[in-house]
Amino acid sequence: MALLSLSPRVLLAACPVLFIACSGDSPPSVVIGVGAPSVDQAVPVSGAPDHGDDPAVVALDLGGQRLCAGALIAADVVITARHCVSVPAGSVECPTKNPQASQSSPAPSIHVLVGDDLSSAVERARGRGLILPHTDSLCEADIALVLLDEPIDDVQALTVRPTGAANGDRVRSVSFGRVPSNGAIATKLILDHVPVIGTTPTELLVGEGPCDEGGCGGPTLDETSGEIVGVASRSVSSDSGASNAYMRTDAFLDLVDQALTVSMFPAATGTGVLKAKKGSPDMGANCSRGVNCASGACVSVGAQRYCSRSCGTHDACPADFRCEPSQESEAVCVEK
Repeated sequence: MALLSLSPRVLLAACPVLFIACSGDSPPSVVIGVGAPSVDQAVPVSGAPDHGDDPAVVALDLGGQRLCAGALIAADVVITARHCVSVPAGSVECPTKNPQASQSSPAPSIHVLVGDDLSSAVERARGRGLILPHTDSLCEADIALVLLDEPIDDVQALTVRPTGAANGDRVRSVSFGRVPSNGAIATKLILDHVPVIGTTPTELLVGEGPCDEGGCGGPTLDETSGEIVGVASRSVSSDSGASNAYMRTDAFLDLVDQALTVSMFPAATGTGVLKAKKGSPDMGANCSRGVNCASGACVSVGAQRYCSRSCGTHDACPADFRCEPSQESEAVCVEK
């Protein structure tokens, strides 16, 4: 994998300071009072259960052998990682000179499940064909389109954004993973307001917890429009903490267009599912620790504890929140 560029802006974001303003408020005082909020921040972000907010994110079960995630971009087209639908040729280490995806799994062996966890998910379709990059390397082309034998037409498909995310952007990822309180069940997780900390022409490096056996293949979305900007490929290590490498979907628009052309159903148009307000889906919900929250931030203000997220000069809080420095010198959104 090519060296990922880290901008000074991103390095500053990784080390928050107190001279921060957002939501139109005056800059917070550098003197942190006794009553200042406290924040328990999970780093990296591991996510919180998705309670029906992302039905277009599906699970791909390859005959019980392995599990991945994917996203519907038409009623009969799923976008996912190529390694999810290929017979592995050893571990995926980048860069490499060896073939990594020499053989694909038979399309009918791909079972597409719809639901928020594997205990209740329902099989709705199987694969009828695959559209893949013309290379046997996964390092810069770990992406695949699965054509389905049955449409999943009662779910709003997501759109692929034609432009990529940049360093410093915040994205929203959806995956299948293990909830700490119930690790036996693979559950759909939201990882909200996570930073893009590096880019290459084909990849995004996103500052979140590593995808496990169920998380890879899932999408990362523009947090405002809900459009897909990446597909989870693999876990990588970096100086900024555990992260995931995502294939940039804007680098593979030709494959996306090819799949939508042969689809028997119209592609999604416009933006994804727009959020009613900017902010993590569980902002204001009760929490005890950062790991309980989609953005990894649990704020304590007096006797109250609730999920929140970080904020900054160019990262405004939702309308009902204001940006304040915490006792840990992390600027966070607190309820007005």
